[in-house]
Amino acid sequence: MGSETLRPIRKILATTGLTPESVGGVQLAVDLAKREGATLEIVHVIQASSEMTEKAIPGLAEKHRAFSEQELRTFCSSHGVGPDVALHVLEGEPEVEILKLRAKLKADVLVIGRYGKGGLKRGRLGSIANRIVRRCQVSVLVAQPDFRSPVRRVGVAADLHEISQLELQRSLEMGKLFGAEEVVVLASYEVPAGYHTIMTWEEACTQLEEALREAAERAMKTATAAVPGAPKWRLRLEEGSPGSRVPAMAQEEHLDMLVLGTHGRTRAAMALLGRTSEKIIDGAGCSVWAERDAGAFQGFLAALKEWAE
Repeated sequence: MGSETLRPIRKILATTGLTPESVGGVQLAVDLAKREGATLEIVHVIQASSEMTEKAIPGLAEKHRAFSEQELRTFCSSHGVGPDVALHVLEGEPEVEILKLRAKLKADVLVIGRYGKGGLKRGRLGSIANRIVRRCQVSVLVAQPDFRSPVRRVGVAADLHEISQLELQRSLEMGKLFGAEEVVVLASYEVPAGYHTIMTWEEACTQLEEALREAAERAMKTATAAVPGAPKWRLRLEEGSPGSRVPAMAQEEHLDMLVLGTHGRTRAAMALLGRTSEKIIDGAGCSVWAERDAGAFQGFLAALKEWAE
């Protein structure tokens, strides 16, 4: 489960494609940096010119880079980014260059837009964002393209069968940071096969809900103790598949930010962003903080090394 200790937010790296869809991510990063007192840096990645192209059009790469740097400055100044924010223009594959820069800067969180130039269906996680969430060693904040105002309603997707304190504590931290009145704990459950050999459907649901509510009370008591001044919390528990019920509940609660965990105890869970997490990110209808357990990620790297031997 990792260290169960939240990573402090001292440096934030935000990405932008200089598109309308990436405005929300930049503005959310600016707001988060101000509230946390963190350093903010912004990166834009452009396609590298091939050797053949440069030979055919000498000086194109240099001109393209200079033009992109000016575009980035203009974009940032137009959307509330102060002059003290460091700006980076890199050449290459976006996810590769972004993750390399994140590691170089030792940024504590990476802010990305939900989708970009591809014009993907609203709400869907774009291919670049998907790969970044899977591969990033720190937490990733996937921002809604239309973010324009402070976060007011915060929730957390909780697996009450296998509870991690990280996402619970992070949700309380975010709720406190943005001044939310409460943090909504969203959880769902599925009645296991074979229940009918012991009890009725209604009895199974009642028993499961009672056990899960008790688990939530214990977990949130610990999480609240770890976050002085944490807002109050409320549990919303429904029967159904987490991949469909949790995002539906997030939309019904009109959340501005949903926190979820991307870690797990098994090697398979650490190797990939789970399908349930992907469905929640796609369907939540709000910005999503994907909390990364650094300890679990290091465990994953150790497992990869073991497999390679």
